[in-house]
Amino acid sequence: MENRITPTQRRIFTLVIEGVDFAGKTTLAHQIQASLINQSYHVKLLHDPKGSKNAQLIWDTILTIKNEDAHPITEFFLFLAARHELIAKEALVGAADVLIFDRFIFSTIAYQLTHQPDYWAPFLTTHRIFSSLMPDLCIYCDIDFDTFQLRNQSRSNRDAFDQMSQKRFEAIKKAYEQTLELKLCPYIQVNQGNNDHSTLIQNIIKYISMEQPRYTPAK
Repeated sequence: MENRITPTQRRIFTLVIEGVDFAGKTTLAHQIQASLINQSYHVKLLHDPKGSKNAQLIWDTILTIKNEDAHPITEFFLFLAARHELIAKEALVGAADVLIFDRFIFSTIAYQLTHQPDYWAPFLTTHRIFSSLMPDLCIYCDIDFDTFQLRNQSRSNRDAFDQMSQKRFEAIKKAYEQTLELKLCPYIQVNQGNNDHSTLIQNIIKYISMEQPRYTPAK
């Protein structure tokens, strides 16, 4: 049985948008996608972990077992499985110039491996072996706890991952910051007070145009 996603002939720029829930990742991802399409790029915007049919099924399982107090490592492996499905069934199927992920491997470390830095390197090795796709650029959306709470309270449909104490919130933020220090790819930090992303998006487009993308999807 073949489990590994082979990267033969891929040539795609991979942009990931990361940050704690309610930091504005999805809004920014759609704005970047629209601007890139206007520049004649073929763009796929993928929501991790719910961006494909099977990934959605796995996500539903994650929510179910979280309410049943499942072991955190069980949850971790389900997130890996959902991402593998998303990459195999959506990201690397068909042609694209740019892939935009709304969440990616930084979020797995920050949320599922928050206090377990000894697991970070094995996780990244597993991801590289089986999924292959690594980010070319990360946009990290920062947010403080008060803003998180305000935005959280205004959402009508919340899940188990939206509920967290300030202690948990700060631990996740710290894990994100530590992950960025691993230098997996260049990153840009976006602060919550900056609602005008036009300059940021122009810089991202310029960066993509200057970079040599690493892979092309196999036909």
